[in-house]
Amino acid sequence: MNDCTMRVQVDRHFAGTISPEAERSMREHVPACDSCRDLYRRHLLLGRLDPKALSPDERIARGLGLRTRPKVVAMRLGVVTAAAAAAALLLRVHPAADGFSSRGNIGALSPRACRVFVYDVHSGSPPAPAGSVLQNGDELAFAYENGAAKRRLAVFGVDEHAHVYWFHPAWTREADDPVAIPIELDDKRHELPEAVLQRFDGERLEIRSVFVDEPISVRQIEALVRRNPQGALPLPGAVETSLTLAVTP
Repeated sequence: MNDCTMRVQVDRHFAGTISPEAERSMREHVPACDSCRDLYRRHLLLGRLDPKALSPDERIARGLGLRTRPKVVAMRLGVVTAAAAAAALLLRVHPAADGFSSRGNIGALSPRACRVFVYDVHSGSPPAPAGSVLQNGDELAFAYENGAAKRRLAVFGVDEHAHVYWFHPAWTREADDPVAIPIELDDKRHELPEAVLQRFDGERLEIRSVFVDEPISVRQIEALVRRNPQGALPLPGAVETSLTLAVTP
């Protein structure tokens, strides 16, 4: 059906006129609505052909209220803030001489890679690509390309003290045990609608992303990290990537 009331919010997202509250509702709605999902994909295709279309980075910033939302300090559990950032460094599943490394079983990958784009917002400055150094207290947001057609994604950080910091899924209550978030099965770039403000204990942070098919939980992943602090998680068929950043005060 084409009469879904949320379709107008998809149009507004690509026009750069959507509010942060509507953006969040739209992001939650689109994966479950065939009509809106098809409209979103058509907009993506048209945007690549239209030189006047907003870039993905500008859509992220406008839709998530980057210029208007205050920062909220999060605990290690990963409290989410409604902010976003601009263009990103990316994590690759294939070896490259750019500081990135691949983890896990990459033998069954499709020709297009899984990639996670890291967005960084520094207080008082415009959004900037995440580099090799992260200032403690900067917000991080993410986008992904799912070349391996995996069903779910988990993104987290691990410091030199083996402390785990959650980005996606958000983990805001100790009693909960959220699972890896559902993602689109195509290889287009998709923005994740939340950015997370964390306070890190260490001086080094390894950002790890795991593309999986099963709904693995944060507690299961943390247990695997404890048993495999230096290597890939023993998850058959998973695609895992990592990027290590220096953390400054």
